[in-house]
Amino acid sequence: MAIEGALTNFATTLTLTILPVLFVRELGMSEWALGLFLAIGGCGALVGAIGARWLGERFGLGRMLWTTGAVASSAGCFVPMLGSGSLLWPAAVAWALITAKTGIGNVLAVSLRQAATPDHLMGRMNATFRFLLTGALAVASVLAGVLGELVGVRAVLWVSAGAFAVSWLVVYLSPLRFLRELPAEQGNQL
Repeated sequence: MAIEGALTNFATTLTLTILPVLFVRELGMSEWALGLFLAIGGCGALVGAIGARWLGERFGLGRMLWTTGAVASSAGCFVPMLGSGSLLWPAAVAWALITAKTGIGNVLAVSLRQAATPDHLMGRMNATFRFLLTGALAVASVLAGVLGELVGVRAVLWVSAGAFAVSWLVVYLSPLRFLRELPAEQGNQL
């Protein structure tokens, strides 16, 4: 879960860092268009977080963790094709799917981590996850700027799409894939 979360944060931050440059400088779109695009993503995250519990109970926690990643991975390929014309809306829907995955994953993964970690290790577990997840944000922010300057804005978005494409495989190839529900007692090991 730590690797998947770090990859997701890395990919999301690459996109978020470079979107203003793409919208305003490359495409010549207004700031409000960028704000609307980002707001669509915020709505996706909210809807994902609200529906996460129901989805986890209905389809299984592990299945939802990797399935939403696979969907976001597919959607991630539309964001680099973002344009000011007809490609704006498919990219916006793709962005909403990516952020919905983030909302679902945050609720389910944090719940799972807390249920599976013994009380005396909770602080260490949370500190380790925070270090990895926020560290991915810092690395991606710098890398987005460097890559954007060296190889272009679209290349950064394709790297982001590639990171999304790999992130869900980490969960799919793990025992988490078969997990139906949260462990019954705190401290159970997976």
